Amino acid sequence: MRWPWSRRPAPEAASGPSGSVSFEPVRPRRNLEAPRSRAEIRLPVYPEPPSPSQLGVDLRVGWLRGDPAVEADVKRFWARWGLLPQGVDPDQRVKEVVLAAYAGGRLVAVSTAVVELVPFLRSKMAVYRCAMDPEHRRQFMSVLITAHSVRLLEQWSLATPAEEVMGVVAVLEAATYKTRSHPHRAPETRLSLVGFTPAGEKIVAAWFDHALI
Repeated sequence: MRWPWSRRPAPEAASGPSGSVSFEPVRPRRNLEAPRSRAEIRLPVYPEPPSPSQLGVDLRVGWLRGDPAVEADVKRFWARWGLLPQGVDPDQRVKEVVLAAYAGGRLVAVSTAVVELVPFLRSKMAVYRCAMDPEHRRQFMSVLITAHSVRLLEQWSLATPAEEVMGVVAVLEAATYKTRSHPHRAPETRLSLVGFTPAGEKIVAAWFDHALI
């Protein structure tokens, strides 16, 4: 599948006298001392992802496992909710499963990823998707499965350096993400805003700690 990667359009500069272009200067924050060396620069601290037991969820690994039981459950889940676009072969898509989330013995969420070169990031990334049972969409389920999927993919990338996968990228397609009501970074999942599609959908990415860019 081709993803419509694009950069966010640059904001228009303000017009000054006689049509000249002017920019408001960026004022430094007070009482902040610049680091004296690169070694003093600290990476952001991300919180631990929520525990599946907190939500009564069992996460089962599907990434490169080929588990027949999980794959059968996932294909039934997709068919029940009509989640796959027309023309997508479920037998092929199911090979991309990262995690399957079960609650009460029933599959309620699934994440998938496929490795692609993302041109505007100039890196190979795991292109991520997740789908949830409608009854669980507002129960922190997307954060849970996404946070653990990113962690699992990072561990796999670290163990397979020849793959040169630098992080996870996703397109937020839900209508709720089209408003300015969400922070630019989700601490639990590490996903941050990096751009927009031509249709205005937000593109988010999480770089792995070992990534070289």
